[in-house]
Amino acid sequence: MNRRDLLRAAALALVPVSTRAAEAAVSRTRWITRGSEGFDAVAFMAPLSGDPFYVEYYEKAVAEFAPKMNPEALATLKDLKRDIAATDGLFSPFFDLYISAGPDATLGELLSSLDHPALLKAPLRASIYWDEYGEETWKRFVQRAPILRKILIAMREAGFPEFRRAIFDATAARRIPELRRRLAAADVVAEVEYFTGRKFDPEIEIILLEFCKPHGVKVIGQKFLTGIEYDDRIAIQTAAHELLHPPVDMRGRAATAALAVLRRDTVLQRIVKEHDPAFGYSTLEGILNEDLVKSLDQVISERLGVSDDPALRFVQQDGGMHVLAAGFYGLLKQTGFARTGGNLEQWLLGAATNGLLEPASLHAAAGLVMKRDPGRLWAPPPVAS
Repeated sequence: MNRRDLLRAAALALVPVSTRAAEAAVSRTRWITRGSEGFDAVAFMAPLSGDPFYVEYYEKAVAEFAPKMNPEALATLKDLKRDIAATDGLFSPFFDLYISAGPDATLGELLSSLDHPALLKAPLRASIYWDEYGEETWKRFVQRAPILRKILIAMREAGFPEFRRAIFDATAARRIPELRRRLAAADVVAEVEYFTGRKFDPEIEIILLEFCKPHGVKVIGQKFLTGIEYDDRIAIQTAAHELLHPPVDMRGRAATAALAVLRRDTVLQRIVKEHDPAFGYSTLEGILNEDLVKSLDQVISERLGVSDDPALRFVQQDGGMHVLAAGFYGLLKQTGFARTGGNLEQWLLGAATNGLLEPASLHAAAGLVMKRDPGRLWAPPPVAS
């Protein structure tokens, strides 16, 4: 995280703020809420692979379903997961992006898309993700699509649609109407426009999944994957967070100037090297993207009355690696941007050129938010014995 000197303690108080959304006669945001058998199947592959990070959340479901699977397909899944971890990071988010270019409501629709992966390319090329991931990553998806299809067929033969339905449907009957009522009062689009200076499509699609813990994932368009059992606040937080990605043009002048300063920060360089790779964010560019979003979604969540305590959040989340987010959050408060809004890209460029992102400034801001000594913002996770 980057940011500056002294933050007043009052700036950190969690006081529900009247939002522009509450005051507006008509909400800018139109919410769509639904489930997806296809996305849930891909999400379930992560715990089904035996990865202890995910099994912790779905131990009972894995114990019940894994014995029904073809052993060869399970072995293939484990190999595929290792392959993706070596080149593209997290398993489910990698596939989520590509399959979001086609229909996903049922396993059959997803299999049809994987039969003809070339049909997914045009929507992907038209999205914001093509510049980031490009042709080489697309080629890896196309190479893996038949392998993914083979595993999904094995899951279908093992009864995954019925297995998921027995768990998901009863919860969905209650949760979807509840969530729709709660979302109607949260004008996330208006808030994001207020702080970025950009216009957004007013439609947000929340796709509720049974097996996506602990993630929330943005895919093509304004579609977000979140857990059906997550608190209502988390759906709003997820939408605010994911809608902001990318927070600025990551190849533009502001991001380039910010990275030039942040690369001199030895604490951030240590975080890149020492944090648990299971959390992703393997480059400083990735951390800048994620942590600038986290800082601003914290501000928006406070304005919408759905926030978490920033000190607890930035100290506890992902092993405490989001020091940069705490610094950004503190500086957004300190400079008044959290109150006035404006153009985030211009704000970042100013912070990069006027000294706000220098280590002394950034660490002081982060320390005040995290309630830590600025010289002790980061401690790497213990090495497993």
